[in-house]
Amino acid sequence: GRFVSDKGLPDLLQALVLLRQSGTRPGLTVIGAGPEESAWRQLSQDLDLESQVQFLGVRRDAELAAELNRHRVLVVPSRWNETFGIVALEGMACGCLVIGSEGGGLKEAIGSAGMTYPNGDVAALANCLLRALTDDEIVQHCLRASAEHLARHNPTLIAVRYLDEFQRMKKEVSHVRAC
Repeated sequence: GRFVSDKGLPDLLQALVLLRQSGTRPGLTVIGAGPEESAWRQLSQDLDLESQVQFLGVRRDAELAAELNRHRVLVVPSRWNETFGIVALEGMACGCLVIGSEGGGLKEAIGSAGMTYPNGDVAALANCLLRALTDDEIVQHCLRASAEHLARHNPTLIAVRYLDEFQRMKKEVSHVRAC
C-alpha cells in the first residue's frame, strides 16, 4: 500500500507491542512505499520491533500474490474510512484471513470472512491479531466464508449490478421528465 499516515501502520506496530507484552511475537511483512516509510522504519526500531518487521517495498501482480500466499493474515489498519478496500478481497483470494478497520467500505469488503475493529483502536486490533494467530476455529470459519464472500464480489456480477442500477436510474429520470 501507500505509506501515508491514514493507512495506519503505526497502529499495527503498536498492536505488535501489545502482543509482545502478552508473550506473542508474530512477524510482520510490510509491502508498499511512500512518504512515511522512513518514519515508519524508525518507529519500528524505536519500538524494538526490527526483528519482527520486514519492509519489502512495492510488490505487484504475481509477485504480490506470491507474497500474500506465504502469509496467514492480511491486516488493513486504515485510520480513515476506506471507500471499499479491494486489497481485502485480494488477500482472501490468496488464502489470508483479513483483519481491517471497520470504518467506511472496508467492513463490507471483509464481511463475515474476516475480522474488523474500530478505526484507530490499537487494543482491539491486537485482540483481533491474537485471535487470528491462536484460535484455529475462528480462522477456519473465516476461510470457509471467504469463498462465498469472494463469489459475491465477482467482477462480472458487480458489473451487472452496476448496469442494472444505471438502467433503474435511467427509467426513474425518464419518468420524472414525463411528469
